[in-house]
Amino acid sequence: MEVLHPISRWVARFLLTVIFLVSPLRCRSADALLPDGVCGSPQTMLEASQMGKAMVRQVFVTGMPWSEKSLNEYVNRLGQNLARSSGSQQIFSFYIVYNPQVNAQAFPGGHIVINSGVISLAESEAELASVLSHEIAHENSCDWRQAPQKGNLFELVCLVPTLVLGGPAGIAIVAGTGWAATLARARSSRSNEERADGLAAQYLLRAGYDPHASAQFFQRLQAEMERSDGESGGLLATHPRSIDRQKKVEKIIPNLPPLEVPPRDETEFLHMQQAVREYDEMYSRLVGVRVPGHDASPPMLSRRLSSPTSH
Repeated sequence: MEVLHPISRWVARFLLTVIFLVSPLRCRSADALLPDGVCGSPQTMLEASQMGKAMVRQVFVTGMPWSEKSLNEYVNRLGQNLARSSGSQQIFSFYIVYNPQVNAQAFPGGHIVINSGVISLAESEAELASVLSHEIAHENSCDWRQAPQKGNLFELVCLVPTLVLGGPAGIAIVAGTGWAATLARARSSRSNEERADGLAAQYLLRAGYDPHASAQFFQRLQAEMERSDGESGGLLATHPRSIDRQKKVEKIIPNLPPLEVPPRDETEFLHMQQAVREYDEMYSRLVGVRVPGHDASPPMLSRRLSSPTSH
């Protein structure tokens, strides 16, 4: 029987120790590498939350917050579930503003605003979840830190509504304004958007949704742009081309862990969407414009219909 030399025994013991210590690290899931939304010290996070609240308040000064309780509760419940599934350490707040433009925006400190147009255009809860997941990914990745520093960030608050509510005119204002342009570039830089799209697909899977919903929503966005004759409003103006994002997400999905996604009950989503679309129809008739997700604008009423004469 061959006996190991003392040095050989020491080397073998050392190698076994290294393997024992490294193996758990190798076995850790990729989930542990996901960003967790901790963007600095507690004081930094507190200041970010205060700034985010100020920005949301400014959005509501210009826009109309959705007042119906059940839709707010539904979106908040959906968003909180996605945030937990993402592994985030942030505290999130979700808000809805009535605007048929398809747009959403993440503000510092976990504050996320979505336009009602997102709900109207989506065709499933998973597609709505894909938009929320994308914004959660921006929060978790601390993309807001690329915005102007504290002193100048306050100057941006008054321009925030154009980021959320604006169509082409609002986006043109943002593009021509110094600090707002800086935030817009940070928000929609190609690398940030691609990372957020990839993270969103993972969040969807972890929350039990089919990640293909992201690609499907991008497809709807692209179709919406074509129906608008290339006019870029809302999300179409503040994000890279939807068709490019769709293709990139479709390449990411095969690399995700395989998971059976059971069919979901869409009853609640469809009920909430119906309420939004009814408002859309009313808005379209009053303003005389086509709203996203609708093929044509109804004729604007120029006069009140006469009532039958009673005899």
